[in-house]
Amino acid sequence: MKKYNSFKGIRSHDISEYRGLEKEVKFTPYFSNDINPLKVSCFGITNPDKDYFIARNPSPCYIIEYVVSGTGYIEINNQREKLSAGDAYIIHQGDFCKYYADKKDPYKKYWINFATLPFFEEMLRAYDISDRVIKGIDLGSYFDEIFKLESVTSNNDDLYIPISKIIFCMMMDIAQHKKNAIPAIGYDLASSVKAILDCSVNQQITMDDIAREVYRSKNEVIRQFKRRYGITPYAYLIDIRVRRAKNILQNTSSTLAEIAEYLCFSSEYHFSNCFKKRVGESPREFRRKAREPSS
Repeated sequence: MKKYNSFKGIRSHDISEYRGLEKEVKFTPYFSNDINPLKVSCFGITNPDKDYFIARNPSPCYIIEYVVSGTGYIEINNQREKLSAGDAYIIHQGDFCKYYADKKDPYKKYWINFATLPFFEEMLRAYDISDRVIKGIDLGSYFDEIFKLESVTSNNDDLYIPISKIIFCMMMDIAQHKKNAIPAIGYDLASSVKAILDCSVNQQITMDDIAREVYRSKNEVIRQFKRRYGITPYAYLIDIRVRRAKNILQNTSSTLAEIAEYLCFSSEYHFSNCFKKRVGESPREFRRKAREPSS
């Protein structure tokens, strides 16, 4: 199966096309051993010009970026947001994304690229950090701490613990920021389940897992979710996996078997059947039409 967590060439496009716009610190070897729970590819500062444009289809790693000044735009899984100073975003491994500068007021941004074991995705779910874009938060001090590590080491074996500590504290600030921004109206079970599902597009998860995570029975989870969103949690999860599959079919050469495995379908047949029921045509037919030149 195609590996989506490879760092090979992850910023080669950025550097070749936008040489001189960035200060970048790379850490090698990327995978010095298999036991480190977090592996940093690189981090740095970007001062884009008006033509700065990056696309990752899909992103092979997690990326956290923080806008220091100026204006830009981010599109993650077909959702577009305008960015300004004090905004941040988290690109998940497997996300389809584009980000680019405003032509009149190009943004300056700090960023870090890394891969982790599943614990990071689980932490985002546990603290309800499902939103990709976080508005009006100050992460500058965390990146100051990250940048100081440039002079400490160039080896992930020495780097992963201090970086993990900084990223964990950063996520806790984001979780608190989100909590402070939402009026205290009581616990919302349905939206909590939706947040878990949104973070599980390419993760194995069952209704038993969800029920344990929200401390409710499966029947209550299903009933309240369906009351809010009109479909069951399982149907919603299949819907968002099919939407992700459409992006993969349009933008990669991955086989149907690879896509089915990546999106946690039980088989290629199961994937194709779910896709056709929702889209009205098979994955192969969808890919063929998507790649036909427009007349």
